[in-house]
Amino acid sequence: MRGAIWARALLEGARAAGGFPESVVVRDGTIAGQAYRAIAVVPHSGARFPRARAGEFGLDEGIGVAEAVRDAPPDAAIVSIVDVPGQAFGRREEAAGLHLSLAAAVEAYIGERRRGRQLFSLIVGKAISGAFLAHGMQSGWIGALDDGGIEVHVMPAASVARVTRSSDDEVARIATVVPATARDVATFARFGALDAVFDVADPLAPAAGEIERVRTAIDRARRAQLGTRAPVERLQSPAAHAHRALAREVRRRVDQAW
Repeated sequence: MRGAIWARALLEGARAAGGFPESVVVRDGTIAGQAYRAIAVVPHSGARFPRARAGEFGLDEGIGVAEAVRDAPPDAAIVSIVDVPGQAFGRREEAAGLHLSLAAAVEAYIGERRRGRQLFSLIVGKAISGAFLAHGMQSGWIGALDDGGIEVHVMPAASVARVTRSSDDEVARIATVVPATARDVATFARFGALDAVFDVADPLAPAAGEIERVRTAIDRARRAQLGTRAPVERLQSPAAHAHRALAREVRRRVDQAW
C-alpha cells in the first residue's frame, strides 16, 4: 500500500477524487500552493480480474489511470506514485485487451504532456515492466525513494530466475557484474533515469521532514518546467553520457536512418 500512503501524504489538503476503480487511487491537493493530482495503482482483493489483485497494472487500472490523467483539473500537474509489480498477465486479461489498456494510459500521459501539462513521478515501491512504462516512465521528472524495497526492471528477479533456470543467488550475482540487469535505485540513477533520490527511514510511515523534501524537489522542478520533458531527454543527462554510450549511439543511428 505504499502508493496509497504517499498519494495521501504528498499533497497538502489531499482529497479523494471519485469515479475510479478501487485499485486506482486519485487525490487532488496542492504543493506550495499549486494544484496537483496524485495517481497511484494499489492492491485490491476484489478486482474483477484475479491477476490484478496484488497491485498489478491490469485492464481496469489502465483505463482508470487514463481517465484520471485526462480528467485532471486544468491547472493541475500530475504526480504518478509508482508501486506496480508488473502488468496483469493472464489468459483472460490478454484476450480482453490488456495491451490496449496499457496503451490507453501511455497515450493519456503523452497527450497531456504534449499539451503542456507537467508530469512528475515518484517511485516508492516496485516499478516493473509494462506497468512502469504505462504509469510513471512518461514523466518529465522522476524521483525515487532510496529504499531496498524498490525494484526497477523489465522483469522481477524471481521471474528471471525461472526463465533462465538460475538460482536467486545467481541472478543477484550477475547483477553485480552486468549493471543493466540490476534492480536497485542506485543503478537506475546511474543510467541517468532519475532526477532525485530521497532518503527515508520507513517508506510506510514517512516523517514530515522526509515528505517536505520530496514536495520541495517537485515544486522546484515544476517552476523549472522540467515536468514537460520527453523521456528521450534523459539520454542527455551527465549520467547517461557517462554510462549509456551504446544507447545514445543506437538512438543517434535510428534518428539518422529515419
